[in-house]
Amino acid sequence: MRTPAACVLSALLLGAAPHARAESLIQFYDAALATNPAYRIRELSIDQARAQRDQTLSRLLPQISVSANYSKNNFDDQTNADHYSGTRAAVQLRQAVVDLANYFRLRGARANVLQAKYLRDATRMEVTGDVVDRYLQVLQAADEVNYLAAEKTATQSEMTRLRIMRERQLAKVTDLLEVEAFYQELLTNEIQARSNHAVALEQLRETSGLAAEAVAPLARTQFDPVALDDDAWVAEAAKNNGSLTALQQGIVAAREILRSARSEHLPQLALVASQVKSDQGVDNRQSPEFDVGSVGLQLTVPLYEGGRVSGSINEARARWEIARQQYEQAWREIARETRTAFLNAKANHARVASAGEEVRALERVVDAQRKSYELGVSTIVDSLVAKRRLLRARYDQSKARYDFIREMTKLNMRAGALTRSDVVEIDRWMEHSTPTGS
Repeated sequence: MRTPAACVLSALLLGAAPHARAESLIQFYDAALATNPAYRIRELSIDQARAQRDQTLSRLLPQISVSANYSKNNFDDQTNADHYSGTRAAVQLRQAVVDLANYFRLRGARANVLQAKYLRDATRMEVTGDVVDRYLQVLQAADEVNYLAAEKTATQSEMTRLRIMRERQLAKVTDLLEVEAFYQELLTNEIQARSNHAVALEQLRETSGLAAEAVAPLARTQFDPVALDDDAWVAEAAKNNGSLTALQQGIVAAREILRSARSEHLPQLALVASQVKSDQGVDNRQSPEFDVGSVGLQLTVPLYEGGRVSGSINEARARWEIARQQYEQAWREIARETRTAFLNAKANHARVASAGEEVRALERVVDAQRKSYELGVSTIVDSLVAKRRLLRARYDQSKARYDFIREMTKLNMRAGALTRSDVVEIDRWMEHSTPTGS
């Protein structure tokens, strides 16, 4: 037998405010990827890394320059004086042949591009996790509002009945006062619950940029158990986690920069070709107009630059070691977070079934307490205590479902496997024809 509160609760959950427009999870997800600043920053970081790579590549590609000079000259060699103008035009082509420093720098820049892409993917998953978490926070807050509203309606009916009975001297004044106090407690809790719901909607708007008055509620009550074991999930994280892969590319980039710094001690060889047209000779001496073309090899051997190269090597070595330690630190954190998410998901899966049994048992207790009170066997306080326990059990039941979805989302995120299809799957678990939280 269902209690009056349970009947009212079902009506609230299945027929909430038809005027409110329910937004789906996938709408919030798509809006977040389109407008979320953190994700947009990562996308722009890829463009930045590509531009830096192209700048580095340019140092290994042909360099062509054109120069022109016009001068007024005053010549005096103590025996003759002359005034004349002079022109000089030159085109020069320079192509690096051996330039290991810039070659390794280019390899590091390419690794930076890959790092930016993996960071973009990792941020996409983090944004996805935030959207799912905040969407579930809205549902959890809405459930609390609905549970309190259902109990408030039932309590108000009971309070009216007791007042009538009190007028006929068929109920104790203390019983009426206890119910009125419980009703006031529900009103106070409802104020806080509605505030929590409004805050949760605002947090969801912050992440997605999409404002909504209501969201589609969760319809699914049973879920498949967690697949595999914690070691398998950790192995997936080691292989596919975007943050870890980005740090690996950071190590590669730092190693190539170290190689580049060391290569600055080595000779550089370049092919140089030029074409010059001028009517001036050495020291701008007047000369018949001439054209001269030349092709040659230019060898540059660094000898000493005041310790700059040694300093660059030491800095690059430190950056490489820092990158390796950052990877190790992140790997340990992600391994721990992956195992934690796995264990929490398993525990919450068990909680879903256990909390459901607890709710059903407490519904029977509330019904039995109500009948016992009507028969004079128990007090109104016993009945109210049972109702408080039932309310808490319903909170825990809904929270267990939401926590399971949260932990599974975290688990897939840590394993680098969280995609749009996962969000679509979670969205299918919602009741899109019934908005909640209005």
